Amino acid sequence: MRRSAVILLACAVGLGTAFAFAYVAGLMTPCRGEQLTCSMTKIIGLIYIPVFSAVALIAFSIAIFWKDTIQAVNIAAAVPLGVFLLFIAYVKWSEFSVREFHDIRERDIQELLQVVLPIVLTLTVPWVALHKFVSRTGKISHG
Repeated sequence: MRRSAVILLACAVGLGTAFAFAYVAGLMTPCRGEQLTCSMTKIIGLIYIPVFSAVALIAFSIAIFWKDTIQAVNIAAAVPLGVFLLFIAYVKWSEFSVREFHDIRERDIQELLQVVLPIVLTLTVPWVALHKFVSRTGKISHG
């Protein structure tokens, strides 16, 4: 029961942090481009942030219930984060190969701030929380 609560709380904090970051990023760098593109970027973020939060919840749950060690938490964070970053690099590289690399558009910055970084936060914030908790107590199931 304690393991489930700790994992759920860590992932909920990650989800909240990601939504807060996306919201503040939208306020700090308002989109001045085509309004439909701006709205679609926000919608994509609103859809994929909870999806990756669920991925983090599943990955960390498997790791904690399987091994309950720091190494398991590290692997649970590295696998989905690595796959996501490779996917983003592939998609963006294919876009940049069509145009000049120095021609980064405002839309690319908006996607980074409202989609990519919040998704990274949904995986890294729970990882940091669980890593600190496991390193302090040894295992989540004890104490």
